[in-house]
Amino acid sequence: MKATKKHRIIQHLVMPNSAFGAPQEMYVRTSNVRVFFHNKKLLFDKGSTATFDTFFNGLTIATWKKNCTFNDLQLRLKGEGRFILRFGVHRIGHAQKWLDESVIELKDGLEKIIDISFWQSLEEGMLYFYLESLGESELTEGCFVTYTPPRNQVKLGIVITHFNRKQYVLPAIKRIRDDLLNDPNYKDKINLVVVDNSKSILPEEAEGTTLIPNKNFGGSGGFTRGLLHLKDQGSFTHCLFMDDDASCEVESIRRSYHLLEFSSEQGFAVSGCLMRDVKPSILHEKGVEFRKGYCSPFKSELNLTDIDDLLYADRADVKINFGAWWFFAFKISDVKNFAFPFFIRGDDVQFSLQNNFKIKTINGIGCWAEDFWYKESPLTKYFVVRASLVLMIAYEDLSVLDVLKNIFSFFMSSALSYNYSSAKGVRLALDHFMIGPKFWLDNMDMSAPRIQISEFSTSEKLLPINLSDLLLDYPTLKKRPDRANNQKYIEIEHPLDGYPGKEEQFFRKAIRILTLNGFLLPSFLLKKKMVFQHKTYRAFYKDIFLYEKVLYEYVPTGLGYIAIHDKKEFFRELFSLMNQMYTFTLRFKALRSEYKQAIPDMTNEGFWRKIYFDQELL
Repeated sequence: MKATKKHRIIQHLVMPNSAFGAPQEMYVRTSNVRVFFHNKKLLFDKGSTATFDTFFNGLTIATWKKNCTFNDLQLRLKGEGRFILRFGVHRIGHAQKWLDESVIELKDGLEKIIDISFWQSLEEGMLYFYLESLGESELTEGCFVTYTPPRNQVKLGIVITHFNRKQYVLPAIKRIRDDLLNDPNYKDKINLVVVDNSKSILPEEAEGTTLIPNKNFGGSGGFTRGLLHLKDQGSFTHCLFMDDDASCEVESIRRSYHLLEFSSEQGFAVSGCLMRDVKPSILHEKGVEFRKGYCSPFKSELNLTDIDDLLYADRADVKINFGAWWFFAFKISDVKNFAFPFFIRGDDVQFSLQNNFKIKTINGIGCWAEDFWYKESPLTKYFVVRASLVLMIAYEDLSVLDVLKNIFSFFMSSALSYNYSSAKGVRLALDHFMIGPKFWLDNMDMSAPRIQISEFSTSEKLLPINLSDLLLDYPTLKKRPDRANNQKYIEIEHPLDGYPGKEEQFFRKAIRILTLNGFLLPSFLLKKKMVFQHKTYRAFYKDIFLYEKVLYEYVPTGLGYIAIHDKKEFFRELFSLMNQMYTFTLRFKALRSEYKQAIPDMTNEGFWRKIYFDQELL
């Protein structure tokens, strides 16, 4: 919808579509309305209704009012036919309330503007509108607009870092080019930069974008290369980092742009929420806190089709201290420190902490991405632990005891799950960290460590699983499996909450803890059986207790692997870790000093310019 000179768009109406598998209720709730995904329009009969109190189309009052400046608000609609139009508001702890009602007529090709005169009186909750058709009619477009001029002139550069994921990035390029870059409203205001770390994208595949073939220094290097490009152009004011496997409605980018236009807070940044691509309406996280070496996601497992969950999701009751780079928008001039060369994992945490962004999230801005549980491996465990050590020792000033607890927790979560390769990854991360800052400089492309890890990771490689060939036990469930539909087990909504089985008895739990979940018990007590576990970050220890084997399966793909209770391997790795932790304790103060001294030189703009523009290094 083309904006007039006086009107400024705040947020567009997002119509249901088939691009991401998201349920219609994330866009609109309808009764007797025909929804056309391809044409992105709604067709009404007399008495048909559509309510837009949804994730993508509700307007979060508090976020706009507290962080942005505009004094008026209107709704602009385009379609055909006569409707009853109502405005309503949902608030936590309050009954739903209607605020206004009128009869409107939409005529083909003409935009209808409805003033929201009560905007100034609103303080919190979700503002939305409702349509009831008075005859055959249709709705094709809509948006909230304002006459207030934006506070900031914004030119946004979108940076996508890519490595061998063309199946994700090429559709994203096409979607952004067709729906955003070619939109007259955003011409010369938004550009797309694709940093291709795998050098596999052809120029014709990235037509309409800036394609930068790049040496592979991971996400840390790729996003930094894109940011340097935007700075060198001189005209860009803001940047949006997006992962190559993150898929989003283009409206998420538009809405971020308008938030940045109207923002009034110094250091203002926008973090998109994340949904799992296998469960598109379930929130994975909406903001994150990094503390004591761990990332704690906020608002996990909320249902984004449920009104109460939507209100809770947008409640500003937590302090977000970093924005993940699957979707993170910020002002370029607010960047005082660049990324540490982590390669992957930890770079987004450090970038946010060092630059002290004031990070906000809002319903309607987010993306879908590949499941983190699916990606979990000895290699990712290595990256996570290594990054956590840098962040804990250099940014959080934790004591040696706190850091040791963190290392031990990472290790035991793998070892107790029979994932000894991941446990090795934890130990290798500690070894490499103790080499000091020089290790990072000598391994910017991580090729040698990746080869080293691949040599001991085969036991956790995901392979096709034929369940009919296996005799499996399943954790005790409250409900029996649905035998009529040949369900052998019930997939739970949130594996990290554990299986919905019976509460564990105190005596059994005490024995598990005292015997390291059975590793201190003699082998003849083990059940010569195999138990099923969803592949997540670790096993549920009570479920695998005394089992000789565990099948880890990532159900959406049917891939998995079998892990074996091996006392010899467990204690070999544990004793090796103890020796490392002793060495780490002796060197703790020296390592802290080394890293704190080196980090300023490894996170400044000049460091990365030397890396990328010194021809000897390319």
